[in-house]
Amino acid sequence: MATSIIEICNNALLDLGEDSIMSLGDESKAAGLCNHRWPAVRDAVLRTHPWNCAMTQAELAAATAAPLWKCEYKYTLPTDFLRIVRIVGQDSTPVMDWEIQGGIILCNEEAPIYISYVRRETDPRQYDALLAETFSARLAATLAYPLSGSTSLAQACWRTYQDKLSEARGVDAREGVPESVVPTGWLGAKGGRL
Repeated sequence: MATSIIEICNNALLDLGEDSIMSLGDESKAAGLCNHRWPAVRDAVLRTHPWNCAMTQAELAAATAAPLWKCEYKYTLPTDFLRIVRIVGQDSTPVMDWEIQGGIILCNEEAPIYISYVRRETDPRQYDALLAETFSARLAATLAYPLSGSTSLAQACWRTYQDKLSEARGVDAREGVPESVVPTGWLGAKGGRL
């Protein structure tokens, strides 16, 4: 679905009974709030699920300096990183013991490692209709109190957001095989059933 940030913001504002805006630079309170809150709302929604439109992969090389303790290797995360979905080593074996500290993956797996992750997708044309609606609902929930002063409206908008998030996650999940269901090892190679 072709959409824009302004459409997402205007849907949120219309749900709140506010006037629509022409741009994020408009000199209205609503435009200023949308401009300020949109990046955080976008990233928060993208972190909630491995959305198909925001999934990508990367090969990471180990940093030259080892961590101070606990793990043998550290890997710098990509700049567009929002959430790890899976990490595998050179032989495609899942890396099970890892942690993230300050934009760095710490683990005992030799380089390179491969990650599947949710990236910061900034192009709204990549969002499907349900994800765009979810963004609008979360933005409405975020803006409800600053624009109306009503906690009951903010709570109602939050419930709407949760419903839209659940629906969008469900549809998105049905458009791909979850990582945990992908067959691995000899069972999958022989065509066996899990």
